[in-house]
Amino acid sequence: MIQKRRSGNFFIAISALLFFVFIFCPYYPVQLVSLFLLFIFLGSKIYSEYLIKNIDLRRRDTELRVFSRQWVTIELTAENRGPLPALMLAFKDSPGRLPVFRENSLLQSLPARSRRVILWQAYGSSRGIFTLGPASVRGSDPLGLFPFELQFTETTKFFVYPAAGVIGLKPPGGIPLGTLITGNPLYEDMTRCRSLRDYHPGDELRRINWKASARTGAMVVNEYESTLSYPLVIFLNIDPAAYPLHKRELHIERAIEAAAALCLMASRERQELGIIIHAPGAAEELSFISPAAFTLVPILERLAGLERPSVDVQDQESNGRPAAVLLDRGKFLPYGTRLVYAGPELTDEEYMLLNNLKHWHLTLEFIIIDERARPPLAPGNFRRYQMKEAGYEIL
Repeated sequence: MIQKRRSGNFFIAISALLFFVFIFCPYYPVQLVSLFLLFIFLGSKIYSEYLIKNIDLRRRDTELRVFSRQWVTIELTAENRGPLPALMLAFKDSPGRLPVFRENSLLQSLPARSRRVILWQAYGSSRGIFTLGPASVRGSDPLGLFPFELQFTETTKFFVYPAAGVIGLKPPGGIPLGTLITGNPLYEDMTRCRSLRDYHPGDELRRINWKASARTGAMVVNEYESTLSYPLVIFLNIDPAAYPLHKRELHIERAIEAAAALCLMASRERQELGIIIHAPGAAEELSFISPAAFTLVPILERLAGLERPSVDVQDQESNGRPAAVLLDRGKFLPYGTRLVYAGPELTDEEYMLLNNLKHWHLTLEFIIIDERARPPLAPGNFRRYQMKEAGYEIL
């Protein structure tokens, strides 16, 4: 906590003057008045210092997450721990770089030994990672002689994910990909227990191994052999050089929203999920392929933190680098992976090059964002979708 006092020199000067008058003035009424004012002055100073030591402001959340174009409520708790009331305190929370917010300032009194909840709202107008805070409190003694300002250094990390779009891709060839929610016993063999693990909230009761739980004293659940396991891997191309100069920033943001929508689709269907991000000037990265319940939040945080494209990048050819990276990474993906490309249009040569991935038993799908997109001339064993340029529906 950082304290800012505004009347230090004023207090010393007035106190010295009143004390001097009380000691050296020969008139009793003047001495009485000066002594009375001195007591009021000292009492106000003590009151102000007492409030400084007993007022506290805490945040409920150290991290907040919201999808783009959604409001979120920020909650702070103001507390007066002392027996003296704090009158007309001005609370304010800094929104940082967040462009849209409301009601982040409030005028409130705190009775003795009380606490109040302070709420304000922030709007995730655009994707990014923001810092909310620090919050501050301004107040004074009842006479207003000694104002103070308290600044609390605690902050909140605010993740604004890409807009939550709606996308639905049917499994190609009727093959279910991932551990889909289904009653068909083909997709899970309950008679073949593979291992035990700790219980996580949301696990089905039928998975609990009651005997092992009784022996260990902690809830454990069974892990069964998966009869089918086809993960979903997203290849996100955000290289500005690969996009047309017209509407470049809009198209890149739309591709990021498509990747987020695919992640949400995988989470609903309980698929295994991974993502490859192709960005300029940086090494491509592959998130670990694991159940979406464990990878969804880290991937959405990574998408929220992606830097916005520079508007001064010249319109130039990408020289097939995204396709080469996709081909190189695709060779090491698990058997039967559903590989989905999200980005700008590719050339016929790139489609032919990527068609070689079928030898590694991968299923290729392309989600294209380009107002000039056309059906590829090169034949291939893949599905190609045209992405909408705006709205919550991706396809």
